[in-house]
Amino acid sequence: MRGRTAVGCLALLSAALWAGCASGPKLPPKASPEEVQVFFPGTMPTEAFKALGTFTEAVSLATPDEELIALARKRAAEMGADALIIRSIRRTTEGQVATDLQLEQRKILDAMAVYYPAKHPKP
Repeated sequence: MRGRTAVGCLALLSAALWAGCASGPKLPPKASPEEVQVFFPGTMPTEAFKALGTFTEAVSLATPDEELIALARKRAAEMGADALIIRSIRRTTEGQVATDLQLEQRKILDAMAVYYPAKHPKP
């Protein structure tokens, strides 16, 4: 029972940290998604950065990862982000013991849009 409590507390703390990163300054959108750097799970920018917000993108399971990443990159560009940190790409049924055949299979990308303060001096 003690292990479950520790895992629950850790999950709650993680969610609180993500929520704390949920809003940053209002930046103008990027002209193109190609202006947004992409960092895959396990990698981070070397430049100092701050969070603009976290989000998820969900698509059909048949959608190629490249398309899913392009959607997330576009969304980050609309937020004015300098970079997109992809936390995970998963499926809706990942980790489930029993499969609900009525549940639509989806591919889900969890990400954080960030900006580099050095590139956005305060007025």
